[in-house]
Amino acid sequence: MDVSIDADKFFERMDRLFVDWNTHKNSTWGGAEALCIPLGTAGTDLSYSKSSAFHIYFLGYEFPDSIIVITKNNFYFMATAKKCAYFERDLVGKNSTINVHVLTKGKDEGANKETMNSLVNIIRKGGNKKLGSIYKGDYQGTFIPTWMTCVEQNQLERVEISNCLGLFFAVKDAGELDSVKRAAILSNKVMKHGFVQEMENIIDNDLKITHDALSTKVDGIISDTSLIGLKIAGDFTDSCYQPIIQSGGKYDIKVSASSNQDNLSPDVIICSLGARYKGYCANISRTFMVDAPTKVEKTYGTLLALYNACLECMIPGNELKDVVEGAKTFLKKKDPTLLTFLPKNLGFAIGLEFRDGSLVLNNVNTTKFAVGMVFNLAVGFHNVPLTTEDKEKSPEVIQKLEVFSMLIADVVAVQKEGLPEVLTKLSKEFGDVSYSISNENEGAEDADDDDVEVVGETDADGNEVRRSSRAKDEKLASESAAQKRQLRQKELMEKKLAEARRRMGLNGGLAVGVDDLDNAMEAKDLVTYRSAAEFPK
Repeated sequence: MDVSIDADKFFERMDRLFVDWNTHKNSTWGGAEALCIPLGTAGTDLSYSKSSAFHIYFLGYEFPDSIIVITKNNFYFMATAKKCAYFERDLVGKNSTINVHVLTKGKDEGANKETMNSLVNIIRKGGNKKLGSIYKGDYQGTFIPTWMTCVEQNQLERVEISNCLGLFFAVKDAGELDSVKRAAILSNKVMKHGFVQEMENIIDNDLKITHDALSTKVDGIISDTSLIGLKIAGDFTDSCYQPIIQSGGKYDIKVSASSNQDNLSPDVIICSLGARYKGYCANISRTFMVDAPTKVEKTYGTLLALYNACLECMIPGNELKDVVEGAKTFLKKKDPTLLTFLPKNLGFAIGLEFRDGSLVLNNVNTTKFAVGMVFNLAVGFHNVPLTTEDKEKSPEVIQKLEVFSMLIADVVAVQKEGLPEVLTKLSKEFGDVSYSISNENEGAEDADDDDVEVVGETDADGNEVRRSSRAKDEKLASESAAQKRQLRQKELMEKKLAEARRRMGLNGGLAVGVDDLDNAMEAKDLVTYRSAAEFPK
């Protein structure tokens, strides 16, 4: 890989860091007089950390097994000679106010410890003792643990800055928002043209496939986007996590959940997946309902309204805890019986880290929303009971359900005015996520002809398929409401896109095209580059 560090971006972002650090030094940054960003040996599994995020944000790449020390107007980098060479070529001597220094790490452990002691002396210069760093990390290899021992032996006062960095990274600049939007579009496409098509094929043909196997198949689409007609270099895309697929009455709507070995069941199906683009994460969760009983349909309607109520709380100046408080206030008025099934957390900040643990939408977080922050808003109900009465006249597969869960999750960006912009655009309307697979072999003779429509399709046995016209009417009504919202959003988006195209010198090559956001998006909307040198500046 041809590594080239963007000097202009590096120094511009370092200036922003110095301003934030100096302005909030004695509050947010805990009085830290120097900063240290350690990054351990690269592991084989996907992992997220503040150290990794720091490298990608400032340098565009991760440089494992390295130490970064920042003092007033100085940036020190200690790593192998090969890694230091990139810094010497691209950053050293390229700025008049921020001096970049390199210190070489070799194979001689004694010499490396001497270099570490030199870094400690630099930190202590002028009587400084407080070192802000990421002390809670689990660092691979021996290099970083050796450095931590050196810090402890020299009795430097340790200040944990994980939360400080989380706040700093939370507000995205235009370039970062562009990457998040592309990740959101990719997630959207994989859900729509990957998972949904697979799910419909399984249901239509009564196939047997486990949640775990289907998850692996969907994950493969993110790794090889050509499977859904997208040609994107693999260097730029990756899964945020193994997709989570659940059905059949066994649900866990936490982000830490996993797909089990049970077969996909045509009842209440939840799918969550996330894609990364140039290191930036996106996430989407949808609930799909097959032959939904009235209680399931009604509960989903409440969930949609609750989701919109949460969006209304995510405006600049409000606190993160206002989302949970707003959700509870809404449910107390709408349906208090569902309060028990509402999760404690309703999302988190997302970006270079999939989940920022310091910016969670819970009932205690007093951090305030700011323009440019991006969140994964995840609203759901967990294990809502279904009684025998609730399931009356339902198909056998629904009769087996004792509980059901629902989850809607989208990536949203906080705006200067109005509601957050929803970046994962796949429809959530009931008519678009519900299915009726009742046919003549499954109670069709008991159906009211006014409520059932013969659609001219036949099943594997040659029987005419009869689908619920009620779901069709609901879909038309929900589409009308959705179209009105889209029209309002489109006018604002057109202005943003026109300005972005003008700024970037593009004509239609942005990652988002207004008319494509809620429909199938063209492959050309995800711009790809052969190397990092071709990225837009």
